[in-house]
Amino acid sequence: MSLPAFEEMVGRLDRLERTNQELRRTCRNWGRLARGVLLGGLVAGIAGAKYADDLKRIEASHFVLKDKSGKMRASLGIRADGTPGLGLFDDRGKVRLSLDISPDGTPGVNVYDKESTLRAAMAIRPDGTPGLGLFNEKQEVRLSLDVNPDGTPGLNAFDSSNVLRAALAVRPDGTPGLGLFDAGGQICFSLDGEVGAMEAQAPAPQVGPLH
Repeated sequence: MSLPAFEEMVGRLDRLERTNQELRRTCRNWGRLARGVLLGGLVAGIAGAKYADDLKRIEASHFVLKDKSGKMRASLGIRADGTPGLGLFDDRGKVRLSLDISPDGTPGVNVYDKESTLRAAMAIRPDGTPGLGLFNEKQEVRLSLDVNPDGTPGLNAFDSSNVLRAALAVRPDGTPGLGLFDAGGQICFSLDGEVGAMEAQAPAPQVGPLH
């Protein structure tokens, strides 16, 4: 082998050695980085688990959500009587929707107008029957949709004095009935689906308003 060829080979071997050394350094760096990432992931996982556990242990009697201007838009809390409630508010701070559980344990959903006046309510009564009520600006019931304890449905219309003036119902035997009432709440006209006849002073379907 000639000297130039030998020197060229030595140079190539030197370059190869330097390349191998650089590769080893790179591998070590990648190894340290990988171990760091793994350790960081473990720490983050442990911290995340601890944070999740902390979230499960968050306890309070009142939570308030505010918008970017600092106005309260939602409130979840325990009232003085021990019952929970959730309220949603408009941008003027007026309650527009609430979810409640009354002291007797019955749930309800209430809808309010722009002045926070109750205008509609859906509830389960203490006897387990559902009802839907629509109210006027004085929060007096004007219309109710009910299911009675025997499972029969009824639709009731009330005047401004909260007196029942009209009732439409299906009786337990499956027959429909329509009753019209005077200002004193006494039946003055009924339409009985069982016999297909109109009768005066006939017994009215017994249905009640939402409470």
